[in-house]
Amino acid sequence: MLIEKQRFHQVWLWILIIGLTCFTFYLLIDAMFFKSLQKNSIADIAISTFACLMMLGLFYLFLNVIVLKTYIDNEKIVVKFPPLVAEEVILIKDIAEAKIVKYKPLKEYGGWGFRSGKKGMAYNISGNLGLSITYKSGKHLLIGIQKPEKYSKFPFIANTLL
Repeated sequence: MLIEKQRFHQVWLWILIIGLTCFTFYLLIDAMFFKSLQKNSIADIAISTFACLMMLGLFYLFLNVIVLKTYIDNEKIVVKFPPLVAEEVILIKDIAEAKIVKYKPLKEYGGWGFRSGKKGMAYNISGNLGLSITYKSGKHLLIGIQKPEKYSKFPFIANTLL
């Protein structure tokens, strides 16, 4: 069995999330201590508190919850991408073709995450390598991967990069 877990590691994303979180903390501190004598201070504190909680929630999601997990054995491929996809089970018998490919996330799927693009659906976190699956029904799915060499032990997956 192969298990691969991926998290968002893009520096620009973390700078944005941490920067916005710090900014909302600044707004909260400003509303609580420096604008407390003004007429609208209660509303300012409530809005700032809500913004802080939202950013902390987003920070927590990206740090602990949003993880692309791929499990593969000789019978099935299981993809978990919480909170977006609880679990998708792909039976090997339903696959017409599976291959490791290099792709262009922005051009072909519009970026990273749970995406829909020209070629079908994609679950990807980072990078430009993926497991491209074509179902017997003609539907297409791309699952982002980081270690293509680990997939070579499965006979139903063609490694087009080697």
